[in-house]
This record gives sequence, structure tokens and C-alpha cells, in this order.
Amino acid sequence: MEIAYFFVFMTVVGIIIQVSTYIRLYKYMDADLSRRPESYKPKASIILPCKGLDPDFKKNIERLFLQDYPDFQIIFAVAEESDPAYKPLCELCKKHPGRADIVVAGFHPHRAQKINNQLHALELMHPDSEVIAFVDSDVIALNNFLTYLVAPLKDKSIGVTTGYRFYVSNNWDVASIIRGFWNRMSSVELIDAKYAFAWGGAMAIRREVFEQARIKEHWDNSADDDMSLTKAIKSLGLKVHFVTKCTVTSEGRATIAEIMEWTNRQMILTKVYYPELWRRAIGRGLIMLLWIVFMFLTLYLGVSQNSPDILTAFWIGVFIFPLEIFLLMMSRSLWNRILGVEVSHMYEPLWLCCIAVPLAHIVLPFMTLNSVLTNKVQWRGVTYNLKSATELVIE
Repeated sequence: MEIAYFFVFMTVVGIIIQVSTYIRLYKYMDADLSRRPESYKPKASIILPCKGLDPDFKKNIERLFLQDYPDFQIIFAVAEESDPAYKPLCELCKKHPGRADIVVAGFHPHRAQKINNQLHALELMHPDSEVIAFVDSDVIALNNFLTYLVAPLKDKSIGVTTGYRFYVSNNWDVASIIRGFWNRMSSVELIDAKYAFAWGGAMAIRREVFEQARIKEHWDNSADDDMSLTKAIKSLGLKVHFVTKCTVTSEGRATIAEIMEWTNRQMILTKVYYPELWRRAIGRGLIMLLWIVFMFLTLYLGVSQNSPDILTAFWIGVFIFPLEIFLLMMSRSLWNRILGVEVSHMYEPLWLCCIAVPLAHIVLPFMTLNSVLTNKVQWRGVTYNLKSATELVIE
């Protein structure tokens, strides 16, 4: 019976945490959506490192040229001219003369390719640019994206602003849905001042802060841009500010192998460059794994011992699944407001959620805990062995 009581206690605590977390997230996002952006619009440089062609690549890049912002430049960076992205980027630069530049960064033996591209792109910044914005080529940005991302930097206590990614998928496969769950769970940390982090797909920083924090030095011999930048900014006593309006959509379709590679990379980069946040995620993964073990244990004991009390504990545990599905459904109207478009057709159907949510409880802990075993990550066909935050081996 002690096992049943403990399982019920874990479930009740889990329910309270999930509901209170949802309320906190909803209140933050609702308040943030109601704010109008400040008139702070200094000259900005957008850095966009590219490798290969993401889905809707040209369409996504075109959206950057259409930003409703008075004065900005775009700097594209690729490793080599043979990269599939190079030719379409050159075409876009010719189409928008004076607005964009492109740099061929080459390779570096002890630095991630994305980082190397970004560092070389920084060399082409206009001398009077006051803000640097970093974006990824797979984000789908609205035309006021840059305005909202830059505006909070008027507050000198804010070191970096960040958006976040919302994975969408039209094919409704369970693997892609589980990645979406995993990614949305991480968004909760963005409203916590202690654990908030910058996301490299959409982040902006004042140039003077970038230099003061010595970001270039942190990026040298590095495999990560956003977590290392986050630590550097927080070391100055400055804040990471999540801009709800800068949540962007990304194509979510992927195979199980691709999703495992993706989650493993996120966790290992966090482990090396932001260990406090990694330990927090590992703790949650262990608790979730323990909860799953006790759930199956109460089912087994309840049936084998024919104990109504233990079976009641099991069914109390099962209640957490419909609760999570309910919170998932409740959040859809909020995400529609955030993304500024009607994305209901991109959401997973209710029947598939009923399958994916319980499965996620089994899969997600292992996706998280796998990072304990290795420091190797795969990134766009390249293997990186992260010896430490300052030592990287490309294999």
C-alpha cells in the first residue's frame, strides 16, 4: 500500500505543477501579447548562417527582406560556394541591392560550422549598426518580427532578447508530434528569470553588450552559439527576455532517427554550455521515469494481488493523461494569437494526442537522459565531440 500512496502523492504533485505552470505561462504570454513595442529602432544587422536548403528556404529568406523596420542589413554566411544555399542567396542579394551581403566563411578545425559562419558574417557589419540579430534559415518570420525582437533592448537591464520555435507538421506522425511536445515543454523555462535562455534561431543583442560580454571569445573553439551567449550575458548580471511575438514556426516533419539526433544535440549542448539548465532537465527526466515505473508497478500489483486500493491509485495516475490533453487543447487559441496566423490545421488531431501523450511519457525521459552517456553530437552531417565548453573536436 505504501507504493500506492507514494504513486498517488507523485501524481497529485505532478498535476499541481502542470496546472500552475500552464497558468504562469498563459499569464506571461497574454500580458506580453498585449504590450505594444517601444519606438526603439536603431540600425540593425541580421546575421543568417546557412547550410543546405531547408523546406521553403527562399520563401523564409524573402520574409526577412520584407521586415517592417526602418534601417537594417542582412548578412548571409555559407561555408563554401558549393553549398546548395549559395546560389539562391546570391540571387536574393541581386534582387535586393544594397540590403544584403553574403560571405563564404570556409571551415575551421575546432569550431562548429554555424559558429564559424556567424563570426565571419560579423566582419561585414555596418560600423553604425547598434543591434545584432541572429536568425536561422528555417524560421518563418512575420513582417514585424525584427521590430518586436529589438524593442525590449531599450531596457539596459536586458542583455539579449529571444524568440522561440513552434514545430508544426502536416503529416501527423507520432514522432514529429512528440518532438513538438518536447520543444513546447522547454518553452516554460523562458519565463523563468533564473533559467531563461536565448534561442539561436531568433535572438538580438546590443552591439556594445555583445562586445562587453566578449561573445566572440566564447564562440571561439565552440559548437554552440545561444547557450554560451546566454551564460556570458548572465555573467554580466543582465537578463534574457523572451519576446512572445517572436515565436516562429518551423517545419516539424522528421523521422524518428532525426528527432533522436535533434533532441540529443539540444541536451548535450545544454549540458556543456549551460549545465544548470541541463541538471534541471535531467532531474525532470528522472522524476518522469520514476513515475512511469511506479505506474506500471501499481498496475501489476493491483491486478496480481486483486487489490482495489492499488488499482484505484493506478487509475488516479491515468487521470494525468486526459488532463495533459485538455491543457494541450486549451493552449491552441493562445498559440494562434502568438503566431499571428491560423495554424489549427497544423495541429495534431485529438485522437492522435490520445496516443502520443502516454507514449511521450515513456519516450521523453530516455530522449533527455541519453545525454548523460555521451558528449558527441551530429549536426547537419558533421560529428562534434564536445570535450568541454572551450574544447571541440570535429570527427
